[in-house]
Amino acid sequence: MIGVKRIGLMWSKSFFEEREELCYQLKPNFKGKSLNLIREALSEMSVEVLLLDVDCPLEEVIKRLKKEKIEFAFNLSVSVAGAYSQSVLPAILDALRIPYLGSNAIVQALSLDRVLLKLALRGIGVPTPSYFLWSKGMEIPENLDFPVIVKPRFRTPDSPVSLACVSTGREELLEKLARCSQEGGEKLLVERLVDGREMVVGVWGNGSHIQVLPLLEVNLGKTELIFTSEIKWRKGYVEDALCPPNLSAEFVALIEKMALKIYQELDIRDFATFHFIFSEKEEIPLFFEVNSLPTLYFKHSAFPRMCEVAGWEYKSMIQKLFQIAYERLGQ
Repeated sequence: MIGVKRIGLMWSKSFFEEREELCYQLKPNFKGKSLNLIREALSEMSVEVLLLDVDCPLEEVIKRLKKEKIEFAFNLSVSVAGAYSQSVLPAILDALRIPYLGSNAIVQALSLDRVLLKLALRGIGVPTPSYFLWSKGMEIPENLDFPVIVKPRFRTPDSPVSLACVSTGREELLEKLARCSQEGGEKLLVERLVDGREMVVGVWGNGSHIQVLPLLEVNLGKTELIFTSEIKWRKGYVEDALCPPNLSAEFVALIEKMALKIYQELDIRDFATFHFIFSEKEEIPLFFEVNSLPTLYFKHSAFPRMCEVAGWEYKSMIQKLFQIAYERLGQ
């Protein structure tokens, strides 16, 4: 028996439903299924589940958390406000001393800052593609290795990565930087585009009970050079993907080791996914993204797919995630 009786299922209603429209363009019958299955899975553990929408002023979120006497927050909210969006709610929950699923605000903010994350990972010996940070009026290096991809410094749901972000020469890059700086105004990350196989690694657990899930390879057909946001929403991580991938045991072990190192060194909690590019030319996996609050869209997101291959159907995965987070509280 668990000690928690009231769980707050935290979500951003408008954001969640908007993303479901994108996820399930070709599978409209799946809309709403993720949330319903999560509520059912938690309710089956003999707890009361309250659906709490955080698409409102923060003081309203705080007021309702107190009023409803939430004992645990099952956090699905990746969009609250500003550049460090998914770190806002964990900060509030920590201030109110309400335990929750996922990493703390510091880790969530770090995972969204592409530059600070690269610096942190290079400090622990994890290789990443070369890059530089550009701001308006700055010269670009003469010895730049093309092609490159331009990304906002902060990874947000509203900053999609597309082929339009790729530059193959200096003039093209200058044009893209000028346009992007006008649109966003923030510093931009210019990263070497590595041509290779894209692998996603899922990790869950805490302390001595951390488990790496089966690797997932995406964009097998290479219909486009990169796994763009448009492809991600249309096909998700279940089409044109392979789990586990056709990769030697040596390289599987290497990627798993790197993912575990990041998970432990950054003090990530409960679950996360990591994205690597494996280039045969480089002969080493290069890290380029961590998601410290993975989305859980049914039959679409990477994390549920990897859990499914490992033998965890969707509702049992949700219950396991709660168990992982709940057991952490007693450590």
